Formats: sequence, structure tokens, C-alpha cells
Amino acid sequence: MTIYLEYRGYSVELPQGETVVGRDVACTLRFDDASVSRRHVMVSRNGDDVFVQDLGSTNGSFLNGDPIATRTPLRDRDAIEIGGHQLILRVADDTAEQRSTRRVTNFRELGKMNRAPAKRPAPPTQPSERRRHDRAPVELRLVYTSSALEIEAVTRDLSLSGVFVVTEVFDPPGTSCQLQIFGDGGAPLELQGIVRRVVERAPTGLAIEFVGLGEHQRAWLELVTTRRTRTTTIEKIDPV
Repeated sequence: MTIYLEYRGYSVELPQGETVVGRDVACTLRFDDASVSRRHVMVSRNGDDVFVQDLGSTNGSFLNGDPIATRTPLRDRDAIEIGGHQLILRVADDTAEQRSTRRVTNFRELGKMNRAPAKRPAPPTQPSERRRHDRAPVELRLVYTSSALEIEAVTRDLSLSGVFVVTEVFDPPGTSCQLQIFGDGGAPLELQGIVRRVVERAPTGLAIEFVGLGEHQRAWLELVTTRRTRTTTIEKIDPV
């Protein structure tokens, strides 16, 4: 029985014992990524039995989309997610092994695949909304809600495309969330968003991209970002 981990089209055989994945240089499999904790997750193999365990990471670890709360057994094709990285466990019969991935010799080599330069995409026919809008250094009170968290925080940078939320509690990239941003009086602005990046260096926080903006939401955000500071004129728009 051959057991291996796949990552971005490459694979390496999983050895007996403990394989620690994280950002620290001493980890067996290292990702140089701020969304990954120094010692993030451990995959352990005992014979043909494989388990995964979160090591108290900041952003958590996920197995097939569900948080890893305890030491959990793994099966063929299970997907381990840490930060923006996904490792897939594969189990193959030695007598009839078919692998569509390219083999590498060790986990150090596998970790380097994360730094391989990606092909530059063709220019879009229209500029990306995320790049089209300038950020404004605006500080407003905010409530962030996801399936796992509900926190009160403040904004740091705000644009028509997204917001940076100052917080020391994180959701992983790709998390859908709801935001309520409070101006100077009036009802809060309610928005839908997706976590795009986790920042673990000061100021720590979440970079969130807005999705599905309506006319009133755009007008409210445009007023705030063009003035670049908190003003009493925010209350003139009712962000229903």
C-alpha cells in the first residue's frame, strides 16, 4: 500500500511517523505564507493508518471543509486545508498504482512548488474592480460575522472593492462573511464579503472583498472613500 500527499499537481510518499506542516523552517513541509502558523498541522502515519491533528494554529485547519477539532483519521482523497493551501491524501495499491501527479522526492521539494512562478493571465477586457478603486484610510466601527465567528472590530482601509478589518481573530481565506459598517448615525451598512487574505503582522487583520454591491451600498461607500475621513455627512445616506 502506497500512501502519499498531493499538492498542486505534485505528490510525495508519506513516511511513517509524524509529518509537521507549517511556516517554521524546521517543519517537514514548509509554506512561507503568513496565513500558515509556524507549526500548523501534523499528519501522522502508523502502518496504513493516517491521522491529522491541528497544532493550535491561528487560522485553524480544515478537513473536507470542516474544522479539525481533534486528532482525526484520514481516508483516500481526503482534503486537508491550511491557509490557502490544500493537501490531498491518496492511497494506492502497489500492484496497480496510477498517479496523474508528478512525483517529488521529499517534502522540502514539495513545499517549493508553492513558490513556483505562475503563468501570467491574459489581461481582462475590463479592469478588475479590486484594482480600479483606491483605498481610503477610514476608521469605522464594524461587526464581522461568519459561520465560525462574530466579532466587533474597526476598518483601516476602505474602498468600493473591499475593506481591511483590524482584528487578532481570523477566518481562513475563502470564508464568506457578513459585515455591518457603522457611520455617524443612521442604520449600519450591510455587506456581503469573502476573506481574501490574512495578515498576521501588525496591524493584524483580514482583507475582505465585497460581493454583490447594490446601488445604495455603492453610494455610501463612495461618499466615505472620496472624503477619506469620517464625516457627519455619512448619515445623509440611509444604507437600507
